[in-house]
Amino acid sequence: MLFCSYFNEIINQQLLEIEKNFYNLYTSDESLHDFRVSLRRLCTYMGCFKKYININDDILNSARFFLKSSNKLRDSQILIQKISPLETLDLQLKSLTDFLIQEHNILKSNFYNTINLNLENFLLTTKSNIERNNFCKAKYNNVEFEEIAKKILTKQAKKISDIKPNKKHLHKLRIEYKKFRYVLETLQKIQYQNIQIENSIATLKWLQDKLGNIQDLNTHISYLKCTKAKLPHSSDAIDALINAFQDTLRKSTKTIIFALSFYRYVEIKKWS
Repeated sequence: MLFCSYFNEIINQQLLEIEKNFYNLYTSDESLHDFRVSLRRLCTYMGCFKKYININDDILNSARFFLKSSNKLRDSQILIQKISPLETLDLQLKSLTDFLIQEHNILKSNFYNTINLNLENFLLTTKSNIERNNFCKAKYNNVEFEEIAKKILTKQAKKISDIKPNKKHLHKLRIEYKKFRYVLETLQKIQYQNIQIENSIATLKWLQDKLGNIQDLNTHISYLKCTKAKLPHSSDAIDALINAFQDTLRKSTKTIIFALSFYRYVEIKKWS
């Protein structure tokens, strides 16, 4: 399949996903996660394939802005989901949950206002850019999508191989592995019977979940430390949560560093 026609199809599909998830934001809590994933995929496609397309930097910057604007909202949502089932065990946790929900609602209102004001224009601008048939650079009109995708995967694999899998680099590795997976999935849609690709994607999903959990724990610990001063009557419960999260974080970090070391030398080398 030719690069330009398939890439335009990928971007159009992603814009539809963003639009659909935007409309669902008001009816489902999980739609925020889906909305962020669709934005993140769009940023990955535009960023990784940037060499091969004509793109206004404002489009990519807008997508990244929407994503960044929702970070704290999603973080608070996950923390509330973790703490809410425990609040019946400790009255101090009930106060903490009430505080978190109040903060979450403020973040939600601000984010929804931002999206309502800016998303429609972003979608129209991006679609217009594609419809003018100049989204892809002319010199790649007759190049196969697979050829370009494999070059990007090789580049991304080398980038990952150059990052040491230690505690300091976990967040960076999470970002780079996520890009690798999203590009690999575009190839999977063409080579849907490729067992190597299927196995790599399965491993990447597992790594992504584990790395995401570690990032969540780091964020929760930092947030709870800042919140403690605002809720002195809940300080004991907050300390207990921080200790529990830190214990889980230590164990999870050790496990994922081992897994990343294995994947770095065994799986990623297939693409580098």
